[in-house]
Amino acid sequence: MLEVLIAVSMAILVGNILAHKIRVTPAIVLIFVGLIMGLIPSHQLHEVQELGLPPHVILEIFLPIMLFWEARGTSWREMRKRLRGIILTGTLLVIVTAVAIAWLLVTITSIGWGPALIIGAALAPTDATAVATLNGKLPKSLISTLKGEALINDGTTLVVFALALEVAGGHELSAGRATGMFFYSFAAGILVGYLVGWACNKIRAHIENPMYFTAFMVTVPFIAFLLSESLEITEGFKGSGVVAVVVAAIYMTYYGPETITPVNRFYGLPIWAFISFALNGALFILVGVQMPEIWRTMEETAQEHGYQFYKGMIAIVAVWLASIAVRFLFLEVSVRIVRFLDRSENQKTLRTTFKGRMVSTAAGLRGGISLAVALSVPYDTPLREYIIFVVAAVVMLSMVVQGLSLPAVIRWAKLPVDDSEEREIEMASRTALREAYKSLDDLAEELRISDEVRDALRSEFTHYNKRINLDSDSEPTGLYSSMERRPDGSRAPSILEQDQALRIAILNRQREVLVEMRATGEIDMNVLHVIQERLDLEEVRVMGPVELE
Repeated sequence: MLEVLIAVSMAILVGNILAHKIRVTPAIVLIFVGLIMGLIPSHQLHEVQELGLPPHVILEIFLPIMLFWEARGTSWREMRKRLRGIILTGTLLVIVTAVAIAWLLVTITSIGWGPALIIGAALAPTDATAVATLNGKLPKSLISTLKGEALINDGTTLVVFALALEVAGGHELSAGRATGMFFYSFAAGILVGYLVGWACNKIRAHIENPMYFTAFMVTVPFIAFLLSESLEITEGFKGSGVVAVVVAAIYMTYYGPETITPVNRFYGLPIWAFISFALNGALFILVGVQMPEIWRTMEETAQEHGYQFYKGMIAIVAVWLASIAVRFLFLEVSVRIVRFLDRSENQKTLRTTFKGRMVSTAAGLRGGISLAVALSVPYDTPLREYIIFVVAAVVMLSMVVQGLSLPAVIRWAKLPVDDSEEREIEMASRTALREAYKSLDDLAEELRISDEVRDALRSEFTHYNKRINLDSDSEPTGLYSSMERRPDGSRAPSILEQDQALRIAILNRQREVLVEMRATGEIDMNVLHVIQERLDLEEVRVMGPVELE
C-alpha cells in the first residue's frame, strides 16, 4: 500500500509540473503518466497496476469533495442572471446528449441500449474542474454560465446514470418513472442541501480552531451527499447527493463572510485546495493505470458482439464529434426559441453572439466527472471495461483536441475583453478602506483606544491616502501593505495591544462594508473573496501566528 501512495503522489506531482512546463491541461498529462505506470513491466509496480477502488467509492468520496470546492468559486449573482439558460443546459441538454450518444453507439456497434445509455450518461456533462481552468480566458458572463452548467448537470447525469443501470439490468423504462425520478431527486437534493448548509453554517460560527474547522468542513459535503441519497421513498426514487452538495456549498459560501473567522479561512482554504487537487489528480492517474488492462479486453468485446475492432475506435471518434454537434445545435435552437418567446429588455441584455456560442461549444470539455461516473459502474454490469475505455478515450479526445484548440477558437471569436471583475475589486477596495478611515474615531472611542495609538494610525492613513489617493480612480497599488506595524522597543505592551485591537477593528469594518456591497449587488461574491483573503492575510500578520493544535 505504501508503494501505491508513493507512486500516485509522485505521478501527480510530476504530471502537474510537466503540464505547467508545456502549458497543457494537467488532466492530459496525468492520464498519460498513469498509462506509462500501467505499462512498465516491473514487479515493484504490481500493486499500482492493480490499483482500483470499489465503484461506489468514486462517487461517494471523489465527487462530493471536488464539487464542494468548485461550487465555492461560482458566482451566484451571475448564475441568477442567467439561470434559465443554465437550467436548460444543465438538465435538458444532458438528457438530449446522453440519448443521442446512446443511439449512435447502438447504431454503430450494436452493443445494446443499457451499456450505450451508461456511456451517454457519463459523457453528457461538462466538467466543473476543466471549466475552472478557463478563468481569465473568457468573459465573466460566459465563464459563470459554464460553471453553473457544470455544477447542475452532474445531478442530471446521475439520474440518467441510474436509469441506464436499470436498463442494463434488464428492467423496463417508462417516461413517467424517469420524470418522477428526475424531479424527486432534484427536489430532495435542494431541500437537504439547504438544510445541511443552514445547520453547518450555524455550527461553524462557533469553531475557532483552524484544525477543528477544517476537519468539520471536510465532512460537510459527505453529510449532504449521504442524507440526500438516504431519502429513498421507493426503489430508484432517492435524493440527488450531488445537488445537495452543490446547494450546501453555495449557501455556506454566501454566508461564509459572516460565520468564518479570518484565521480559519487563512489556514483552512489551502487545505481544501490541496485535497481537491490531490483527488482530481488521483482520478486521472487511476484511469491511465487501468487503460492497458481495459485495452486487452477490447478485442474480446468486439468479437463477442460481432463487430470489427476498428469500428469500436471509429465509434469513439463519432461519439466525441456527436457530443460537440449536439451541444452546438442545442445552443442554437434554444437561443432562438427563447428569443421568440421572451422579447423583454432584460433578455436582450443577456443575448449571446454566434461566436460566443461557438466558444461555449468548444469549452464544453469532458473531464473528471465523466471518468468518475464510468469508474463507478458496478463490476457485474455488462461491458464494464468497454464502457470505461470509451469514456476515457472520449475524455482524452476532449481534453487534447478541444483543450488545445480552444485558445485558437477564443482568438477567432475576438470576444470583448471583460475586466469588470478587476474594476469591481478596485472599486470595492477603495470603498472599504475609505469607510474604515471614516470610522476611525468611532472605533477608537468604542474600544477605548488612547489618543496616541489613534493618532499614530491616523497618520498612517493620511500618509497612505496621499500615496494612493483614495478619492481618485488611479490604481490602488500596494493597498494591503500599507498598515505595517513599526517595531518600536519603547512601546509598552498595553500600547501594542491597543494598536492591534484598533487595526483589527479597521479590518473588520472593511469586511462589513464588503458584505454590504455584496448584499446590494454592487460587487460579486468572487470579488469579495479576493479582497477578503487580502484582509485575512493582513490580520494574521498583525496578530502573528496562531496555535493550530
